[in-house]
Amino acid sequence: MLHPFLENTAKTVQYILLWAAYAVFQTSVLVSIVDLPIWMVILDGVIHALIFGIIGLLLWSIVNYGNYAVLTIYQQLINYIALALLVIAIWLGVGYGLFYWFFGPAVTSKLIPVLPIRGFIGLLIYLLIIQRFRFVFQVSENLSENEILVEQADEVKQLKVSNIELLERIAVKSGTKIHVVLVPEILYLQADGDYVQIFTNQGKYLKEQTMKYFEEHLPENQFVRVHRSTIVNVEMISRIELYEKQNQMLTLKNGQQIKTSPAGYKTLRAALKL
Repeated sequence: MLHPFLENTAKTVQYILLWAAYAVFQTSVLVSIVDLPIWMVILDGVIHALIFGIIGLLLWSIVNYGNYAVLTIYQQLINYIALALLVIAIWLGVGYGLFYWFFGPAVTSKLIPVLPIRGFIGLLIYLLIIQRFRFVFQVSENLSENEILVEQADEVKQLKVSNIELLERIAVKSGTKIHVVLVPEILYLQADGDYVQIFTNQGKYLKEQTMKYFEEHLPENQFVRVHRSTIVNVEMISRIELYEKQNQMLTLKNGQQIKTSPAGYKTLRAALKL
C-alpha cells in the first residue's frame, strides 16, 4: 500500500523528481569542495536524498495527524524547532553512518568539514517540506469545508422543497363555473396585475394568485420563469431562437412566441441542461 501522500501518481512523480533534483544540487555543491572521486560524491547525494525522502513521508504523517492547529503559536514554534533538530540529526547520522559502513573512516572523514553546509541545506529543505505539507492540508480542509457547506445547502433546499406541496391541478372559478386545469396541460403562465393568466390549448384562465406562488408550487424541473412576468412549461417548447442582441425567443408547440430575459434564459438553459 502506498503512503497516503503518494496515492496520486502525479504527486509521486513530483516527489521523486524533487529528491532527484536535490541529489544533483548537493553533488554540484560538494564536488568542488570535497576531495573525493565524483562517483562517491554522486553516491553521497543519492544516499542523503533517499534518506530525506523517507523522512519526508514520516513528516507528512506527523504534520497531518499531529493536530498542531490546537496549539498556540509559541507551542507550534517549539514543536517545529524540536522536529527540525531531530530530522536533521537522523538524516545526517544515518547518511554518514552508511557512508562510514561502505567506505570506512578515512573516506568519511573527508565529509566532516561540510557538515555545517549540509545541516543548513537540510534546514532549508525541512522548512520547504513543512510549508508544502501545511499548504496541502489547508487546501484539503478548505475543500472539505466547502463540500460540507454545499451538502448542507442542498439539504436545506431539499427540506424546503419537501415542505412545499407541488400542484397537480389548479381550480379556477369563472362565474358560476369551476374549471380544473391539469398542470401538465399548461402552456405558460403570465402575470396580469394582481392575477395570473393560465394558458392551455383549451383556452386561458384567470387565477387570483401571485407569480411567486406558482414559481414555488409548480415542478421546478418542468416550469421555468423565463421572464419576470412569464413562467413556461419547458415540455411545451418547440424552438428557441435569438431575438435582438441578448434575448431569446421561445416558440411553443401551439405557435405562441414568448420573449425571455437574460436571467430567465440562463435558468432555462440549466433546466434543459444546455
